[in-house]
Amino acid sequence: MPNIIYTRGTENTLLSTELNSLANNSNVVSTNVVTLANAGFFDGEAEIVFQFSVAPTVNTALLIWFLREIDGTNYEDGSSTVTPTRNPDIFFTVRAVTSVQRIIKTVYNIPTGPIRTLLRNSGTGQALVSSANTLKIRPITPSY
Repeated sequence: MPNIIYTRGTENTLLSTELNSLANNSNVVSTNVVTLANAGFFDGEAEIVFQFSVAPTVNTALLIWFLREIDGTNYEDGSSTVTPTRNPDIFFTVRAVTSVQRIIKTVYNIPTGPIRTLLRNSGTGQALVSSANTLKIRPITPSY
């Protein structure tokens, strides 16, 4: 059986200042388009750093969708007023605390090519603080 070595790729910031003061039950879509790889799907690590001024409702989440395109121009449904109807690609369950929360998750089947990122503050009951919130992703590539 061959040894598998996993190589961590370059970290990409998907959302940062767009998350500042994001209200409860609101969406934000990245203004930037990120191209993560050339073809297919890949695995990676996603890290979110966020904070609430008032403790959020327990067992609520920040939901993430990767919005894809097929023709280089038209991205799938999702905006500040439209929540995608398909399941989120990632969800981060929040703790009911006011301290900074940092969560790292392994993410499978991340789409390649150009993507936009949509985040929904889903039912937390609170807005995010006004600075220092980020969502980043780093590809992981297996070598055999």
